Amino acid sequence: MTNLRGANAYGAGQWTEVDEREQRFDKDAAFFPASLIDKETTATSSGKGKKGNSPGSGKLDRVFLLQLRALARIIIPSLASKEVVIIVMHTMFLVLRTWLSVVVAELDGKIVKHLVRGQGRKFLAGLLSWFAIAVPATYTNSMIRFLESKLALAFRTRLTQYVHDLYLNDNLTYYKLLTLDGRISNADQFITTDIARFCNKLASFLSNLGKPTLDTIIFNIQLIRGVGLQGTVGMFGMYMATASLLRAWTPAFGKMAAARAKLEGEFRANHSRVITNAEEIAFYRGEQREGEQLHFSLRNLLSQALSVAKRKIPHVVLEDMIIKYTWSAFGYLACALPFFMSSTLAGVGPMAGGGGSRADSGDSGYRTQRFITNKRILVNLSDAGGRVMYSIKEIMELTGYTSRVYSLISTLHALRREEYEQPALDDAASSQQGVEFISSNIRGVLYEDIDGVRFNSVPIVAPSTDPSIGGELLVRPLTWEVQRGQHWMIAGPNGVGKTSVLRVLSGLWPVFSGVVERPEPSEIIYIPQRPYLPLGTLREQIIYPHTPEQMQALGRTDEELVGVLHAVHLGYLPAREGGLGARKEWKDVLSGGEKQRINLARLFYHLPRFAVLDECTSAVSADVEGLMYEHAKQLGITLITISHRPTLYKYHTFLLRLGVNEAAPGIPSGSTLSSVVLNEEDSEIASDQLDSDSSPLYDSSSSSSSSNGGESNDRESNGGMSVSTESWVSNFGNMSSLEDVVSSGVVWDVVQLPSAASVAESTISTSTESSSVINDALSESVSQQRPLLTRRVSTTSAAVSTVDIVRAGSIAAIKHEMGQLRDVLAAKKMQEADLRARLNQVQQELSTVVM
Repeated sequence: MTNLRGANAYGAGQWTEVDEREQRFDKDAAFFPASLIDKETTATSSGKGKKGNSPGSGKLDRVFLLQLRALARIIIPSLASKEVVIIVMHTMFLVLRTWLSVVVAELDGKIVKHLVRGQGRKFLAGLLSWFAIAVPATYTNSMIRFLESKLALAFRTRLTQYVHDLYLNDNLTYYKLLTLDGRISNADQFITTDIARFCNKLASFLSNLGKPTLDTIIFNIQLIRGVGLQGTVGMFGMYMATASLLRAWTPAFGKMAAARAKLEGEFRANHSRVITNAEEIAFYRGEQREGEQLHFSLRNLLSQALSVAKRKIPHVVLEDMIIKYTWSAFGYLACALPFFMSSTLAGVGPMAGGGGSRADSGDSGYRTQRFITNKRILVNLSDAGGRVMYSIKEIMELTGYTSRVYSLISTLHALRREEYEQPALDDAASSQQGVEFISSNIRGVLYEDIDGVRFNSVPIVAPSTDPSIGGELLVRPLTWEVQRGQHWMIAGPNGVGKTSVLRVLSGLWPVFSGVVERPEPSEIIYIPQRPYLPLGTLREQIIYPHTPEQMQALGRTDEELVGVLHAVHLGYLPAREGGLGARKEWKDVLSGGEKQRINLARLFYHLPRFAVLDECTSAVSADVEGLMYEHAKQLGITLITISHRPTLYKYHTFLLRLGVNEAAPGIPSGSTLSSVVLNEEDSEIASDQLDSDSSPLYDSSSSSSSSNGGESNDRESNGGMSVSTESWVSNFGNMSSLEDVVSSGVVWDVVQLPSAASVAESTISTSTESSSVINDALSESVSQQRPLLTRRVSTTSAAVSTVDIVRAGSIAAIKHEMGQLRDVLAAKKMQEADLRARLNQVQQELSTVVM
């Protein structure tokens, strides 16, 4: 995907700094080819990364040297850098320590010689010299450790800052690494732990290998003077032979270290997931299930650690046998041979080195001195050789950490160039859809610095981190345009890809084909459904992602922030929480509705031209929600909203519906299939109908074919606000299940929503018609009941006139009937009064709507 940013995207100063960093990345990219990535030590335990075909696998080979050379460009950028100064100082102290070791060895021999000869004064002088040399020796050891730590911190600072620049940038690499590429799992483990271990191992490399190597050279020179060239060559040959044997028996510690780092990262990620989702887990009472996951990852980690410990047993036994005992025995033999074979070695060592006469050589004190000195040098030499052998094991571990750090930086460089993981050559052939929507086959273009939002034949595809599978097509190629002042709402059943459209718009997901145009980043803001509250003060929550320094540079004041809080009905928050400078864990302090309103406060602070709102008011009451939408429109912000609330329709101009699927016969995909807008209840009915394939889901005869974005002629008298329809979708045609529909992508259409004026007019018309109907019903009821009651009263009066010819007992019955008739007439009058009261109420409501 090509990202073409407008010329005014950066200010002059900022662009210079970014451009300089980008130029360095361009130069370094050639040293981080993806072909050197060790997939076995970076993939997750789920099976990614095929064993046996990784180029490095933590071995001391050419790949390791190439990886180390690439990383050295970052940690030592030039010969004038502070790291070079630290290395030079460290080397000087290492040389000084070796020289002090030689001086101490000679002084040790002299002290023993004076002791054997019984020379008390010289013995005491030797002890004073011993204490005198202890001062620079201890200071030298301390400085070596200090400079080693300082060098490790300098390496880590350079490397971590470099990774942060690649990881957190405008290219959204941190998001792409998580969702679009499968080469790196648990990136936090790489950045926080693996980089630190790599820098510590590399900084200790000089002490653990450089110092023993220097000791070996200097001590061998001194040993030639003490035991002769033949003895020294013999010792060196013995060292090489035993070192080769030990090297052959050394396990692949680098590969083991990389594997352990990977398992520790997974164990840490599982614990982080429990901390992040603690409340949700507690609601579901899922602690047992999460405990099983943690125990499983712990068992894998402990099993690997136990396996490494078992493999170290024979190695440590052989290592100690060679270094501590075999080399010491050969050292004693080399020191003793010149004295036991003085006749054979008459021209070698102290007897021919000008160090003394024959008489001196026969002196027991002098022999003791030379033996102690040679022994001390041999012990130091053996210690140096042992540290060289131990350092080989550490170098093998260094190869593992080098491989992981290199893999991280190489992947970040690849994602910066929009180069994603390539499918393996031995993978099975992908489906046609997979071939089309793989991350290595992105052909779309994204333009910025455009005054509007435009999609031109852009398929909405959910990308896959597995390069052999490819992404899933959610929405068929979308052609859509949002101009300034046109407020859009995106609706549809769950799972059809509403939020996915916004992910493509914001650049989180790639544009596999077509063209996307959007404003520059400072002119559009995205408000997600789940609020994000970073660490910091209440002021920093409102101005995020700005810092207080940026806020002051823009001339914004705290009074403006208080006004913003009042706009989202949070004016009480500073007084309740202790002011704008209060620092708390805001995600735990604020309620769900307050969190969402804080996110909307950022909208009113930044005042972009366009705002994308993804269900960001779901926890806010309807009245406050409406006031905030009206305020945003008054500020001139063009709104693009995802929501299921029909009460938000009146704040928008157009509706983009997803989930319309196959168009009805004769109506092209993308045209308005139905201008009827569903309410929440009807959306649920439509979603239920999606699961049924027994009957047509859309009646094409009830729709009118209009042009794109046009308004059809079958809108009901209520303005299209809450009239139900059959479904969101049309006949499936040859598709027989919802899975077929989803796999082929859903169809979309556009509906023009009625304005607020037309909605009010429609409501007034409806209320007037209702009052007329009630009035007519009332008149008709009264007119029908009056003749009936009059006839019954007349009949009763005629009966009364014949009372003389009726028995006296019948008079009471007739009077009783007349009383019942009067009661009926009174009830009818009460009913008439009730109907008239209802008529008055309707007229009052009508007056309220008109006002």
